[in-house]
Amino acid sequence: MNRYTPIAGLLIISILGVTSPVIADEVAMNLLNRMKNALHELSYKGTLAYMRGSSVQTLQINHTVVNGIENESVVRVNDTGSEVSRELKGFSLASIPKISSIMKQVYSFDVGRTSRIAKLPCVIITARPKDRARYLQKYCINKKTGMLLDYILVDKSHKPVERFMFTTINIASSNKVLQMESAEALANKTKKSKVIAGRANNSSQKINQLTPPNLDGGWVIDRLPKGYNIRRAPNIRGGQNKKGRLHYILSDGLSSLSVFLSPDTKNDLADNVIVNSGALNVLRQRKQNHMITVVGEVPVSTLKSVLRYIRRK
Repeated sequence: MNRYTPIAGLLIISILGVTSPVIADEVAMNLLNRMKNALHELSYKGTLAYMRGSSVQTLQINHTVVNGIENESVVRVNDTGSEVSRELKGFSLASIPKISSIMKQVYSFDVGRTSRIAKLPCVIITARPKDRARYLQKYCINKKTGMLLDYILVDKSHKPVERFMFTTINIASSNKVLQMESAEALANKTKKSKVIAGRANNSSQKINQLTPPNLDGGWVIDRLPKGYNIRRAPNIRGGQNKKGRLHYILSDGLSSLSVFLSPDTKNDLADNVIVNSGALNVLRQRKQNHMITVVGEVPVSTLKSVLRYIRRK
């Protein structure tokens, strides 16, 4: 009579390469954080294809690290490789945030197949949203260096709305050897991770039970999309914002959007305006003698939800 034992089961799992969802989740998050560190610690130079909606641009990026100090330049180039503009503002690979356990409330993370980008192997990591308040994100990461080679934002209809992909890249050797933790090592951390995640979830639940976030000028947001937290944006232009204009940032750690509130003027555009550019959406509406603008790389439905719950006390 055949007998099935726990040891035999573990052997089968090991042979087939099957990993539990919890361990797979931790492996994916671990690699994403290695990627974040690599984008700051490595020196790299290459050419990127940057696609937003139907628009495609070719960019050249040069990121150097000397004595721990980062310097990065990004310029547009034409089909012949000639530079057509100087610095491209607002584009930086190093702006990707740290992945934390609390993000698992609204995303699941998994490790997918291996691909090849710019002649280098990379493994696909997917941050899959658990609702429709954010986009699915895919990263293709070179495991040897931790370097991000390909990034895609996918909407709810499964269409890419934004992507950047290296077509050529040169990565300088790093003094720090980046090693991905093994599944066995992560398995030993699973219990601890669950405790940490549980604490994070409890903290988040307490936040969700608080009174509506108070904004300046007597404004409140009655309800935030799940997983999003709100903070006042840093002042711009030497600490001076436009008179009466308020700027807040909502973020779940991976996705974010901005909320602008300003007194209504005759120069303002009409209300109920929706503008779309690839993954970027903009929504404007008049409310209580103010113009409210919400903008971000999130679905229009998320912007509408935020706008709906903004009110003045």
